[in-house]
Formats: sequence, structure tokens, C-alpha cells
Amino acid sequence: MQKTSVEAYYSLKNKVTKKQQVYDTLMLIEPACNLEVAKKLGWDINRVTPRMNELVKENRVEESDRHKTALTGKKVIYWMIKDIKE
Repeated sequence: MQKTSVEAYYSLKNKVTKKQQVYDTLMLIEPACNLEVAKKLGWDINRVTPRMNELVKENRVEESDRHKTALTGKKVIYWMIKDIKE
């Protein structure tokens, strides 16, 4: 294996995934809509929505409410971290 391949592997392994960044941001500002998470991260909403859908499918995030957002005036889903009871 090439030295550069090993270095690339370890640099990727140590990076936080986009999904984890969305989750961590939601933890800080919940409840929040996708657009609010995107603005907080400095991303386009199209980078947040798929990650949020993944988190919902993994049962880590759930819908909190639906109401109009001050950012657009449109009714949107607000998300929160799911309380997992063991």
C-alpha cells in the first residue's frame, strides 16, 4: 500500500461526517428546521436535508413541530434530538 493511501485513509477516518455535523448542530439549537441548521453550518439546505432524513431513519431525530419559520414565512418541520430510553 502506498504511503499516500495510508495518510488519506487516516485523514478521512478522523474527519467528522456531515451527518454528525448536522446532528451536533441540531443538539445546540433544537428545535430547528433544516434551513436554520444549514444557516448555522454555513451550508446550502440541500446538504442538510439528506443528512436529516438519514438521522430520522436511524431513529436519532424526530419531528418536534410544524410551523412557519421567520426565515421564509413557510410552514416547515422543526426537528429535535430523539430521547432514547434504554
